[in-house]
Amino acid sequence: MIEIICHGNHVIMNSIITLLNEMGIRHAKPGEFTERAFFNDKLNLIQAEAISDLICASDSRAVKAAQNSLSGKFVDEVNIIRNEILSIRAEIESMINFPEDDDVPDLSIAKLKKSLLKILTSMEELIKKSKDGLALRNTPTYAVVGKPNSGKSSFINYLLREDASIVSNKAGTTRDSITYQLNLNDRIVNIIDTAGIHETKDEIEKEGIARSASSVLKADRIFYLVDDNQGFTAEDKNLIKKYNIKSYYLVFNKIDLTMKEKKITSSFPQQIYVSVKTGKGMSLIEDVIQKTSTSDDMSQNIYLGRSRHIDCLKSGHKHLLNAKGAINEETLDLLAEELRLSHLAITAVLGQNPTEDLLAEIFTSFCIGK
Repeated sequence: MIEIICHGNHVIMNSIITLLNEMGIRHAKPGEFTERAFFNDKLNLIQAEAISDLICASDSRAVKAAQNSLSGKFVDEVNIIRNEILSIRAEIESMINFPEDDDVPDLSIAKLKKSLLKILTSMEELIKKSKDGLALRNTPTYAVVGKPNSGKSSFINYLLREDASIVSNKAGTTRDSITYQLNLNDRIVNIIDTAGIHETKDEIEKEGIARSASSVLKADRIFYLVDDNQGFTAEDKNLIKKYNIKSYYLVFNKIDLTMKEKKITSSFPQQIYVSVKTGKGMSLIEDVIQKTSTSDDMSQNIYLGRSRHIDCLKSGHKHLLNAKGAINEETLDLLAEELRLSHLAITAVLGQNPTEDLLAEIFTSFCIGK
């Protein structure tokens, strides 16, 4: 390794890089060092993925979950399940292929059922942990929606603590959907400022409203802003229905003018009374964002799962259920095939081929062919 220390001037750095390139030295490809570590058996596939997840973690919970995967906790649980399936496979395959060998133990159906139930329970717990981790990988997105001049941009600016969106008394100032990142107590969420939704003949406004509708579909939750001076009207109700707004909070803004107190209701949809202008009740909005995020305690025991992991685990679980049914029928060939498919699915999480593992288990444990 060669370390080059130079001034941070981009011209100087580019000159050095150019000279190195001329000498045959090239830039590393994205993820190349992690990829090399994987192929040289320094990291397994889950750990390699965890490095990427750790870099992209959106908050402290995601960091903890990624560290759980990187430290090998996820791999350990997968390996325990894999080895238990492998052990059962070895017994079944031995019975099928070497029925008269004295070294092969008698097969106990009751014991087999008990072992399968234990594995199924472990796998279900692992799938749940992975699903919880998958939720952490996705940055929560909130869209701020409502009629023109309800205070959406001011609402965004208050949360961001900066003048990110244009604020004006003139209705229809925002003509596009703009996404911002909000860091709230080490929890990063996306906030989308949208154009006011209403009936209009203006072509530009129509396009802005169409983009607002698209933002509604992308968002996990919606803050539907209402001017408390006007109240929640029939038009608001129709707009919520028209744009299929489902998971939402009704935020009544401008309570400084209606002289109401800040509060949040427990009924659905929850109603939150705030004044963006004075900041009164805005802490309730921040509390809502915090509470709808995954708890800190959960991340201690979960892994930053990926869809690939969950798909493989679900496939393995499905074949184990089929194997459980095959035990009842006492069909060894079918049982062995379902266990093989389950084993393949589980080891796919690790990016491994179970064939050599199976052979090693059979020949070392049962001394077949001695």
